[in-house]
Amino acid sequence: MAEGVPLSALLPDRPASMAERVKDRMCEDQEVGGMKLAWGFVGAEVFNALKSVLDCDLFEILAKGWAQAGALGDFSDPDKHPPGERSVVELGAHDMSRELHPVIAVTVGSCPCVELKFTFTVTAKIGGVRLAILDGHIVGGDLGEALASGQLSYEGVPLHSAAESKKVGLPGEFSFAAPGIQIPRLGLAA
Repeated sequence: MAEGVPLSALLPDRPASMAERVKDRMCEDQEVGGMKLAWGFVGAEVFNALKSVLDCDLFEILAKGWAQAGALGDFSDPDKHPPGERSVVELGAHDMSRELHPVIAVTVGSCPCVELKFTFTVTAKIGGVRLAILDGHIVGGDLGEALASGQLSYEGVPLHSAAESKKVGLPGEFSFAAPGIQIPRLGLAA
């Protein structure tokens, strides 16, 4: 099975506008605004913290989206698919987009903590996927041709152009640690 792909692999090189956005937001506090700080360094540290927060598995993010697909709802019903039954479900070519909202808390000296709320939009073009299902959970699968990219923004403003977004080809096979990604029961919220 392929190793997971971290979401952080989709981040561009450190966006030039990162330090400026961090400075603008933090200088709203007059005490911080009066300080002479190495804003490039502060921006780099915020970006490194974002990379750390986004060091989670891209396949898990995608699988949580697939788990919501109506075609999988019956697999969470033990009356229709008894415990221990393994199933394989194919989903055709599709595009998928998920938004994550990482928050980085920054403190400078004795000034109050400032929370920077980012949006990271993951977009994937998937040529098809086969999902292995066991006991109402996606436990693994394999992908056809697939490509993922990401867009980082702050307060609705993109921090890099779409052309700077890293595009990552995804490996074919993947698996999840037991019990896997839960498929919500039909009619119940996840």
